[in-house]
Amino acid sequence: MAKTGLKVSDPKVLIGLSVFLILIGGMVIDPLAGFICLVLAGILVLLASLYGTRRLRYIAFFLLIIIIAFVVSKFPDASQHFKVYKSKAVTGGMK
Repeated sequence: MAKTGLKVSDPKVLIGLSVFLILIGGMVIDPLAGFICLVLAGILVLLASLYGTRRLRYIAFFLLIIIIAFVVSKFPDASQHFKVYKSKAVTGGMK
């Protein structure tokens, strides 16, 4: 029986995981978690662009542009959210 599994080193799998992380990053309510999902998606797209075929590199480049636009738009909210979290953690208001 053939072993059916996902090869994480396959660029198509990396592109699929990055699309999944883009969707999660766009839908999650917490801005910092969305920002982290989008950054991870960007890392996966960069890895896919290194090992993929020409068509996959074009797709990866297109996704990278989308990810950069989302990261730039989410950064102010994530930064503000982290500052509030940090101030509450330092003052002990997290109880």
